Amino acid sequence: MIESIDGIMTGDFTTIRISKKMRDKLKALGKKGETYDEIIERMFTVLEEREKCTR
Repeated sequence: MIESIDGIMTGDFTTIRISKKMRDKLKALGKKGETYDEIIERMFTVLEEREKCTR
C-alpha cells in the first residue's frame, strides 16, 4: 500500500544526491515549510517563464 503525505503519494518520490552546499542553497531559497520538491518546481517555473520572454 502506498501512503499519502500531504496529498502526495509517497511512491511518486525518488532520492537524488546533492552536495551539502547545494542543499544549503536550496534551503536559502525556500520559504518556511516548503519542501525541496516545491523549491525546485518553483525554480523551473521561473526558468520556463524567462525562456518564454526571450523567444
